[in-house]
Amino acid sequence: MSTSTAAEAAPQTPDPDGTTPAPVPLPLWRSGPYLAWLLSDTGQALGSALQFFLVPLLVVLVTGDAAAAGTVAAVGLGGRVATTLLGGVLADRHDLRSLMVLSGLLAAAVVTGMVAVVGLDLGLVALGVLNLLAGIRAGLLAGASDAALKQVVPSGQLPGASAANQARDAAVSMGGPPLAGLLLGLGAVPALLAAAAAYLVAAAGALVLRGDFRPEPAAGPSSIRADVVSGLRWLWARPELRRVMGVALLLNLGLNAAVTTLLYHLATTGEDPARIGLVSTSIGVGMLVGAVAAAPLVQRLPSGWVAMAGMTMAGLSMLVLPFVPGFWGRLAVLAVGILGAPATNAAMMSYLMHRTPRAVLGRVMSAAQLVSAGATPLAPVVAGFGLALLGLRPTLLVCAAVCLLAVAAVLTSRALRTLPRPAQWDRAEA
Repeated sequence: MSTSTAAEAAPQTPDPDGTTPAPVPLPLWRSGPYLAWLLSDTGQALGSALQFFLVPLLVVLVTGDAAAAGTVAAVGLGGRVATTLLGGVLADRHDLRSLMVLSGLLAAAVVTGMVAVVGLDLGLVALGVLNLLAGIRAGLLAGASDAALKQVVPSGQLPGASAANQARDAAVSMGGPPLAGLLLGLGAVPALLAAAAAYLVAAAGALVLRGDFRPEPAAGPSSIRADVVSGLRWLWARPELRRVMGVALLLNLGLNAAVTTLLYHLATTGEDPARIGLVSTSIGVGMLVGAVAAAPLVQRLPSGWVAMAGMTMAGLSMLVLPFVPGFWGRLAVLAVGILGAPATNAAMMSYLMHRTPRAVLGRVMSAAQLVSAGATPLAPVVAGFGLALLGLRPTLLVCAAVCLLAVAAVLTSRALRTLPRPAQWDRAEA
């Protein structure tokens, strides 16, 4: 299939021998297709951030019950997890741009439905059903944007694009909750309409996206179950890609569990809620600074070195964290420890995308999403039981050990340990 969008390049001057050199891709910030994709993906990220923050708060406002808020949020997450692999099949069978447009429009429709529920006071069940639909929509369609990135930029620019996405995600995670809180101060309806508007921006960005995003021709008819199994089998047959997934799970679990442990500890010892909120702020600052530095690092340095350095920094920081006295010292350690995570994520996930053909890309990326999501519910379990059974310092040491296991997973895989910089990936695989 055509990938002319990814090959968009600056004009070339013929060499003295009369031949024309290979086209040089335009920088990302001058690439129209990439900017359209980024607009769409950012609209989806902002809409999700606003919705994730608003829905539980709206449940509390309607019912006054925090447990009900947690239940509604869990229903939405369950809908997403249950449909993510099916979403990978859809991405491999259908035009990715069309799925991105549909995703934005359906998300805006669901959030508009929430506006009606709140305005007409239809109650908790109606809001829960809509949040379930929102989760199902995300599971089925949200992954199309990630899969489309490979069609938008050349493989050599995937690490830079991934690093830019890390910076964008950090900015959204830091700015989304305050923005949602500000909008909620104006009323539930304006806040939800802002989320719907962000989703419409996502659909508009996808509409103006140029290029060929159609699937590769299928070899023959197959069932959804067969497609899911074949995609997972393709991934399992490649040891270095299995290792990338394992590394992502371990790193996400170790870092999330450590942060959750610290949050639970501060909450149970009577710390001021405003100061507790600074924990997330410090992590967001570290992610944002690390993401800005990630773009040149992942392009110029061997990807194996980037991954080892980033994970070692995280593991050693988590190892130091239990022994650092004082609130501000712990925040500083968290911010420093997370600095290498954006570059690590950009290097590993862009390599995964580079190595995966279009025919199974949706299913592989959906599996990666499941692995990342799998660390989220495990983190509070580790934190809660760890604090109850072991105490703060031993639990944080367990989290550090999990991060160091991620380092070991890279060190014991020669294919990942010796992974060169992106420009040399194809030669290394030859």
